[in-house]
Amino acid sequence: MARDPTAGQFRIVVRYVALVLGLLLPLSATAAQNVTIVGKDFYLDGKPWLPKGIDVEAFNRPLGNYESPSLQESARQLRQYWGPTEIEAIKSVFGAQTIRLTISQPGLDPQSTIYSSTYRDEVLNAIRQARASGFVVIPNMDSQGENGVPNLPCMPNDSTKRAWKTIAPSVINDPGVMFELFNEPCRANWDQARKEWAGEMQGLVDMFRGMGARNILLLDGLGYAQWTNDLFPLVHDSMPNRLALAVHPYFDGLKKEPTTTPESYFRAHFGRDAASYPIIATEWNAVETNGCVDGRLPEIALSLVRYLQHMHIGLIGWAIDSEHGKLVKDHIHFEPTNYDNFQGCSGNKGPSVSGAGRLLAAFPNN
Repeated sequence: MARDPTAGQFRIVVRYVALVLGLLLPLSATAAQNVTIVGKDFYLDGKPWLPKGIDVEAFNRPLGNYESPSLQESARQLRQYWGPTEIEAIKSVFGAQTIRLTISQPGLDPQSTIYSSTYRDEVLNAIRQARASGFVVIPNMDSQGENGVPNLPCMPNDSTKRAWKTIAPSVINDPGVMFELFNEPCRANWDQARKEWAGEMQGLVDMFRGMGARNILLLDGLGYAQWTNDLFPLVHDSMPNRLALAVHPYFDGLKKEPTTTPESYFRAHFGRDAASYPIIATEWNAVETNGCVDGRLPEIALSLVRYLQHMHIGLIGWAIDSEHGKLVKDHIHFEPTNYDNFQGCSGNKGPSVSGAGRLLAAFPNN
């Protein structure tokens, strides 16, 4: 079919206008959700609330900073996915009220080689667009290799603070924004790592409060956020009921403990403290290509979802636009993934086929 040579230029102009309008949109014009914590439970506008959401990877690094033309094209495709159609699917297909935006620490750190003010504006526009669409938003600061620079420190550091300072002042007065301070601190949950974790997280908490932020702050646990037990008492907040833990309950460790029941594993890693402290599972999926346990994967995935509901822990699925953690089969019909065709774990790290999309769609909001 012949293509109109002006069509691409028109789309670029439209997207640019949308970007500018989004940046000009005041926070007072966005959705007015107010997220609070009472004890260990979350509330939205004063009503009991179980955070349920979708992770979006479209803005996980600046454009123009990819190792190959194919990766660059893939990144552009994710940017094109983002918009009214995808946002509506997050709401109508999954019943989600939260969008978690994974953002690049090096892309937002002014001292980084890939810092981009254009990227900063993209991130702020995405936050505002999601808020204007009625979602609670969790910006998630990530420094892993896929975020633009390989081999960066895998624990919070001064770069994390600098990155947050480029965007946080623009959104800290919005009670519908929660900040996930640092994605997946890597060290195992041992004494020395706990001290490092506590020191760096405390510095981030103090920085946000020093800027006047009253937002809820989410602290990823150790071991790539898979272990949160024993961590909450190590960090203190000048504001009561504005701090919570974030767990990523993937099954990597369970694969090494074949005789441990899923429920015992969950309790040992995050469930014990979840009985006393506020916590959200801010990233999870279960696919055959990444962190797969064995042929029991569908059964264990169901066990986790039931455990989270029993413990009243909110859940955010990874991701609406990832080939490696699929929640939807395509971006045309947005049919949630499932385990109907699951045939066991795959050693191939390529795109996933099965996934927990259907389980997430059925997960409650309260």
